[in-house]
Amino acid sequence: MTFGATRIELKNVDRFEARANLVQLPKIDLAFCATTADLAIDHSEADYTRLQIALKGSATASAQGVTSEVNERQLAITPSGVCSRTVCDAGHQRLTLRLNQRALLQKLTSLLGAKPKGELTFGSTINADDPYTRSLSQLVHFLAQQLDSSACGLPAAARHELEQAVQISFLWATRHPFSDLLRNQASAPACGTVRRIEEFIEANWQDALTIERLVEEAGVSSRAIFRAFERSRGYSPKAFVKMVRLKRAREMLLSGDPDVSVTATAFKCNFLSVGHFARDYRDAFGELPSQTISGARR
Repeated sequence: MTFGATRIELKNVDRFEARANLVQLPKIDLAFCATTADLAIDHSEADYTRLQIALKGSATASAQGVTSEVNERQLAITPSGVCSRTVCDAGHQRLTLRLNQRALLQKLTSLLGAKPKGELTFGSTINADDPYTRSLSQLVHFLAQQLDSSACGLPAAARHELEQAVQISFLWATRHPFSDLLRNQASAPACGTVRRIEEFIEANWQDALTIERLVEEAGVSSRAIFRAFERSRGYSPKAFVKMVRLKRAREMLLSGDPDVSVTATAFKCNFLSVGHFARDYRDAFGELPSQTISGARR
């Protein structure tokens, strides 16, 4: 159950040997598998995206009618929320990285500045020779070496930093609907209209920020504002306002001030519903506001 397998088929089992282990971290898991026989594994639906990296030999990964090779030339990806099948040749060895889908979306939201519109889905393969893929593979191998070390375990802070690095590297190496937005943000500045409005929102986040106020500040039409944000950011000005307010709310909740409460913070940050605030906060940061307060006070 830990590996998510629902069925295993074996061939050439006269001298069968298999090894498998799994390390589970808060937002990613890393597994090693090796077999001396031809092996097929059916996996149940799960809330993580699976990346398979061949260390020796070859295999195939299938999901939603698409079958991809796992070998020294390419890495294979199977999406979250669907059943999948892995078929390994005898002598195959691989690392399997499992990335929590919600955590990936939270990381993408953090990188972009606000939650993008649309579903986060990934291509079925990535080229092993691509520079971003090589960086990802090196990170995963380094993580595997550290987790496999017989010396004292990694400090919690170091594990957290490695998790963050692996998530970011995965988002850069893979193809998804927001790949161009992610890379364009790093290589080119936003247009003047977007920068001006973002600075205005950052400075006035506690005020009532209507589209009329943004139009007055930018000196362009509302349609031009929305098109500029969509083109350079992939989300609306409203989404950016929400993310700025959520970040300010998190700062308050992390302060450790005994007078801070979830309700007071929600209203101070212009959220009219505490329930909606808690939901948006969890989507953005992976925990409820009450959990942030408890952790800060501990």
